[in-house]
Amino acid sequence: MILPKKSSSPAFTLIEMLVVVGILAILITLIAPSVQQILPRAQAIVCMSHLRTLWIAFSPYATDPEGWPQVPKGIKIGSMEEQQWWLDYSTNRLGLSGKDWRCPTIERSSRASSNAAAPLIHYLPTLFDSRQGTPNRWPTMPWFSEMGDVHGQGNLMVRSDGSIVPSKPIH
Repeated sequence: MILPKKSSSPAFTLIEMLVVVGILAILITLIAPSVQQILPRAQAIVCMSHLRTLWIAFSPYATDPEGWPQVPKGIKIGSMEEQQWWLDYSTNRLGLSGKDWRCPTIERSSRASSNAAAPLIHYLPTLFDSRQGTPNRWPTMPWFSEMGDVHGQGNLMVRSDGSIVPSKPIH
């Protein structure tokens, strides 16, 4: 009598599957802390990129005979109306978008604490006077500053030379 030949099945056994799942669980456990450290750094880089975009867009105003953009009279400095004015001005005249004015870290933290009105923009422009070249007269004066110390080194700022620095010195 001839016995039928056992066919070798290409499927995994239960033991093999458990070993693979166990190895994956160990790898995920080892990688998870690294990913949690990478996200804040990536968001800080996005914020720096937005500050650089604002600097590039507003750079022509440093030498423009008309000078730095002036908030119209009647708009209260620090108000939502002023934020809307900067947003509208940069969108209509410079081709920027609302996304260029928003920091993902500030956005995430304002979503988490929904008790306060979220700002429209996350970078505060310095209110230079309207004389030509004023923004370049003070090289350490920021053109735009991030609202709040959300990256742990102080507010990020972009200066007249395009450098992006934190308001607190790095040790």
